[in-house]
Parts: sequence; structure tokens; C-alpha cells
Amino acid sequence: MGHIRLGTLPQSKKWRDVVALLNSDAPLEQIAQAAADASERDLKRASDDPIFQHVSNLLVTLPLQARSPSFLEFVTGLGLSEENLTSVTGLLAGLNSVIDAQAYELGRASDAGDIAKAALLETLSVQLNGRLPSLFEPTPAEVRRALAGFSSGQGFAVLARDFFARLTYRSLDYYLSRELANHTGAGKRFASDAERVAFQQALRQHAFEASRIVQEFAGGWYGKTVWKEQSLDQDAINNFTRFAFTKMRRELGRRRAA
Repeated sequence: MGHIRLGTLPQSKKWRDVVALLNSDAPLEQIAQAAADASERDLKRASDDPIFQHVSNLLVTLPLQARSPSFLEFVTGLGLSEENLTSVTGLLAGLNSVIDAQAYELGRASDAGDIAKAALLETLSVQLNGRLPSLFEPTPAEVRRALAGFSSGQGFAVLARDFFARLTYRSLDYYLSRELANHTGAGKRFASDAERVAFQQALRQHAFEASRIVQEFAGGWYGKTVWKEQSLDQDAINNFTRFAFTKMRRELGRRRAA
């Protein structure tokens, strides 16, 4: 099975600008924006990746289907078993297998798909566990009810923000992590691995703060597309993810200017 990798940023002028910023004392906000600008073309292309689209479809449709009487039929159609629905861990393991099976069926894996899959599974883990009792193992009904809680405009906005924060961080780190090792050591930007890790943690927080812009429009998009127009299809989801990427990049630029 072939693996489709993201682009060749190290050969681009925009990426050389990122490297120059890493060689200087430029603030994190400036580096994050430069990396986002350098990777813009690749991220736009990622939205057209079939595995990425499969993941984004799950993000939008799973909560909606969880409140439907045909939920069990829907998830078994995906390839999940009833066993997968007995816990959050089981659900995540099942979704991981479903996404991998889709990649195998298409005869291709992709970096964009891998990044999106990891962001989705992390998001569902954090958000579902945050809505479930912590002292006792939740029942399948409680897991389903927690998932269905994201099917409102407000609920989906929270889910979408978390997903795009993780997706943006992972996308930026996909490129930056290749270069950061070259800037770690005595006399370099990061004197130690601990400083480099602290930079990556700050980048993660920066992406989360910027993702507020996604939360602000995702709920309205969900309410209009799903409930008012009832026109949810893959094209609508693709347009949503492309616009979310654009909003995130602009917000990173705004924060750099601020």
C-alpha cells in the first residue's frame, strides 16, 4: 500500500524563512505564522485527501448519528462491533481500525490522513471522557449519550474547536519537528531538549488559543447546514474544513500582529 506524504517545504523560500526565524530570537507567534504560511499549499491539498475527508466526515456525522434510532446500524455499517460501543477505549480502537481499513481499501495511506486520525481520536478521548463519570466504568448508553451531546450547534462547536486545535498543532509540528533538532544544543536556539519540548508545548497552547475562531463559526455552520438546510454531504463537510483551515491561518496571522 502506497503512502502519500505531504510536500517538500525544505526546498521552498517560505520554509527557508522559517529556518531563519528559528536561527534568530523571533517569538513563537512569528514562527507559527511563518510555518502556517509555508505549509498553506500542503494543507489546502490535505483537505482533498480521501482519508482526511473520511476522518472529517466521522467528526461531523458521529454525534448526529448517535441521537438517531438507527445508530447501531450506522456504526456496524462503518465496521464497528457492539463491543466497540461498550467504552470510550473500545470506540476509539474501533474507529482507528475503521480509518485504517478505509486507507487499505483505497490502497493508500497519507500523512494528512494520519494527522487527522490522530487529532480525531485525541479529541474524542478528551471530550467524551470529560462528559462521562470518572469513578465508574460508563455504560454503552452513557457513551452514546455523551457522543450525541455534540450534535447541537454549541456541542459541535466545542468538538470542532478541539479537533482543529489538535490538527493545526500536529500539522505545524509535522514540519517544525524535522527542523527543531538542528536548533538544539549549546549556542543554539534551544540549549537543551527540555527547552525544545517547552517550545512545542507552547506551540500546542498557541494553536488551541487560535482555535477559538473555529468555535465561533462552527456552531452556526452546523445549525444552518444540518438543521436548517438539511444539506449535509461530503462536499459541505469539505467546504467546512477548508474554511476552518483558512480561519485558523488568518487567526495565527492576527495573533502575530497583535
